[in-house]
Amino acid sequence: MLNIGMAELLLFGIIALLVLGPEKLPQAARFAAKSYAKVKRLISNVQNDIDRELRLSELREQMQQEMKKIQELEAKMQLQMQTLEQQKITLIEPEVPMLAQQSQATAYVPCEKPMLSAPLKSKKPDHRVYKVAI
Repeated sequence: MLNIGMAELLLFGIIALLVLGPEKLPQAARFAAKSYAKVKRLISNVQNDIDRELRLSELREQMQQEMKKIQELEAKMQLQMQTLEQQKITLIEPEVPMLAQQSQATAYVPCEKPMLSAPLKSKKPDHRVYKVAI
């Protein structure tokens, strides 16, 4: 903090001894030490407060950046959801006529009793397959 060497400190002690005298010198030294400690503590507290405020401002900036990123991602997700919904609609619409065409198809269903026509031979023994109109 202060650039005081041993020679300056000794000179300061001799001047204090001459000015204050031997009776008041110890009290003055205690007072100076307490004052120095208070000033040092005050400076330390101010430095800590400044550091804390700087960290808080950095955290606020980071939080704002993260919030912007989150908002951008949310917008992208909304856009993707809309495109998926549109794709879903375009995929469902062509299937409706296809379902009407498929309703006239026939299916081969394994069952125990004949429903409409004679059984067809299955590849597995003891399984009968019947032709069913859907």
